[in-house]
Amino acid sequence: MTAELTDRPRVVTTGKVVVWVVAALCLALVTWLAVGNLVGVSRSVADFNAFVHKNGGTGLETSTPWVALVIDVAIAPVAFVVAWVVSRRMDLVRTVVVFVAAFCAVSALWFTLLQYVGSTLRIGS
Repeated sequence: MTAELTDRPRVVTTGKVVVWVVAALCLALVTWLAVGNLVGVSRSVADFNAFVHKNGGTGLETSTPWVALVIDVAIAPVAFVVAWVVSRRMDLVRTVVVFVAAFCAVSALWFTLLQYVGSTLRIGS
């Protein structure tokens, strides 16, 4: 490769800033919802386990799927950073494509983890 291709300067345009802000807001919403799931699921599991323990059904206690919940919280910020690093020297159209792909990947993984967490819990059944 020539030096011209490898030393391509990073150009920050208004369009790229708009893409970054919109992507940050969308992925922040996903992170906010994931934190809500982490708090809600852990609280529900703790309440259920306390109820079951109080009533003598210790065999029905269930564990909180911490790994899935923490991954759920971490995927959106990690995806934003990866998309930003990958697209920082690209033009506007490619930057949009990279962030749309990152958002699609986050959404797919997020919904998969939600289903996994829901399927691992035996609360009330």
